[in-house]
Amino acid sequence: MITRLVAKPVDELRAGFHAVGQGQLDVQIPLRRADEFGALVGDFNQMVVELRDKERLRRAFGLHVGEKVAQQIMARDPALGGTEQVVTLLFLDLRGFSARAAQAEPKMIVNLLNRFLQAMVEIVETEHGGMEHDGMVNKFLGDGFMAIFGAGSSASTHADDAVAAGCSMLCRLELFNADLVRRNEAPLGIGIGINTGRAIVGSIGSSERMEFTVIGNTVNVASRIEGLNKRLDTSLLLSKATKDHLTRPISLRACHRSTSKA
Repeated sequence: MITRLVAKPVDELRAGFHAVGQGQLDVQIPLRRADEFGALVGDFNQMVVELRDKERLRRAFGLHVGEKVAQQIMARDPALGGTEQVVTLLFLDLRGFSARAAQAEPKMIVNLLNRFLQAMVEIVETEHGGMEHDGMVNKFLGDGFMAIFGAGSSASTHADDAVAAGCSMLCRLELFNADLVRRNEAPLGIGIGINTGRAIVGSIGSSERMEFTVIGNTVNVASRIEGLNKRLDTSLLLSKATKDHLTRPISLRACHRSTSKA
């Protein structure tokens, strides 16, 4: 009798761990005991709940949103059905990279692009993301990306963080280009566009594949502002809306209205 009392919870725990190892995160063992085995069963059930929550975060946000930011977003919108909030969007694009790619070996181009993007992503997600800020690279767009600031918290400094990130990118680009010149490679040029405004923040997609993103005119304007860098021969442009949301002083130069419709 005693052997059966011991063997049953051991068998249940063994079966539970095997199921989790197979990716089944809906396993729960009935908690029917108040002894040491009951405590082990309780710990197992709690572990599965935590694994399930982490898997939900991973499926919803992928690898480009820090866990802390993802948890903040989940707290504000548990179903990820979408919320409207004020955010700052940053678009980054490489200049003339398509022509460069057509004249070089694919492996060399991919290596160069990965090194460049690694450096720029670190600025957004390490210097202006993580524990103190909530900058995140939301999606890669060929030879550039879109970053979101302010989606994970109600802090009012997301415009400052986006502009600071843009300035850091330009500084990092100088170092990156200096290294390219030492390798006898042509330097890179970039365009950065920043805009602040209300946008719909949430997850879209199918039941098999979801993507956390932002939707709305604020996003479209940010993309157009980035494109204006080519016409104005600039590297970083921000909208008046972003300027109005800045909380820290920064030196800015106005663009003539006749040259811009953004």
